Amino acid sequence: MGRKGSGSWVMDKVLVLPEQEDCYIYKRPRSLIWQYFISVPFEGVERRSTGIKGSSDDIKVGQREAIQVALDRKLEVMSRQRDGLKARRVKKMFDFIEEFLNEEEKRIADFNKKGSITKETFRMKEHHLKLLQKYYKGRNTKLENLDYKFLWNYPTWRQNTTCNELNPIAVKPPQKSSTICTELTTIKAYFAYLFHGGYISRVPDFRTIQRESYNDNRRDYLNLKQYKQTINRVRSWSNDRGLTPTMSYNKKMLYQAMLVMSNSALRIGELKGLLWRDIERNDNLSREEQKVGHIIKIRKEICKTGVSRSVQSPTVERFDTIRELSGIPRQPKSSWPHIPLEFINQPVFSKYNHHDRRLGMGTWNRGWKDIKDLCYEEFWFGKNITWYSFRHTAISFAVGREVPMLTLAQNAGTGIKYVEQVYYHHEAESKATWNILNKNRDFTKKNERFKNEPFLPLEEVPVRV
Repeated sequence: MGRKGSGSWVMDKVLVLPEQEDCYIYKRPRSLIWQYFISVPFEGVERRSTGIKGSSDDIKVGQREAIQVALDRKLEVMSRQRDGLKARRVKKMFDFIEEFLNEEEKRIADFNKKGSITKETFRMKEHHLKLLQKYYKGRNTKLENLDYKFLWNYPTWRQNTTCNELNPIAVKPPQKSSTICTELTTIKAYFAYLFHGGYISRVPDFRTIQRESYNDNRRDYLNLKQYKQTINRVRSWSNDRGLTPTMSYNKKMLYQAMLVMSNSALRIGELKGLLWRDIERNDNLSREEQKVGHIIKIRKEICKTGVSRSVQSPTVERFDTIRELSGIPRQPKSSWPHIPLEFINQPVFSKYNHHDRRLGMGTWNRGWKDIKDLCYEEFWFGKNITWYSFRHTAISFAVGREVPMLTLAQNAGTGIKYVEQVYYHHEAESKATWNILNKNRDFTKKNERFKNEPFLPLEEVPVRV
């Protein structure tokens, strides 16, 4: 039973249902518009205007219409509560975005781990919800009036939208369908939040959009000739004369970083996050092999998958050079990499004369722009080569050397299926594959047993249709 209306501001009170004080209509002083009052169990009360105008002289003017408005709303409240939904009209569709993002922000962690997100992921979630608001053209729709059919076409809008004067809210379509799928993941999570909060009856469905295959999403890589050309050009670039000490240091560090990536198959984020304590000697190798090979410990804090791993890498010489470039003295009578204890927790790729600070993002970006300008047209022939491409190149070379897939996947920190679907496509282009496919097919060397038979090249054999 709702509380009784009282006070001088409740005028001409009329119960919607006899002897039930939880729903009635009334007028306010100096107003002819009928208002309604509904007591919502466990949620409080709701007071709204019916929009029906009454009369100051005749209390029954508009009364029947106002009662019907209040009754319809009471039945709607009962229906929503019976379905386990919130009944009060407190907030609209976009009013919960800040609340949702506040909950998501609590999940931010410094590295990838189950149930958490990174700062960059959180930033993208904010962007995805802004796109949803643009799609709705800024209309903050009531949740009970949610247009499920309109939401269904969001993927189509994202694929076809172009920016122009006639459509100022349009946004540039993404290059890949996987980007839209990522947006839908955030948007569905937002509506799931509303659903579990009891504000909507179901999570909207969206038009199915096909992601690109692994092969379509694969990164470009350098073949052996392109790799050698690139390395030679970048080495020459790093040895430019007339540079300031800082510029010379930065170029040489980026050159060494490229060599480490293309030999160890590290991700660029893993490379940037390396500390000197992550670089270890491999005691399982012979003394001669230890001059080349060692172990890199990838901490879960810098790994994309949030899982630590050990990487075997033939880059002893590279890290020796990096230590010398950084000006770190060799620790006497110590095991490789001969790093003094005061530097053990310092970044491997550090700023010039600042061993405790990582090489800045601007240095990586500016250096890469110079490298791309040097190599793009002459060596890469339109390939979309990025820093990540050197990991891709390293794994592709390992495939060409017929490294077992399981060993390669474990060392690279990725799945066997991913290696098979993304990297083994280079196997189809290799010389070894050519030899296998054309085994016993060399018609230029006639077998002694068939010396009297006519020679007919395979491509000239007629095909019967």
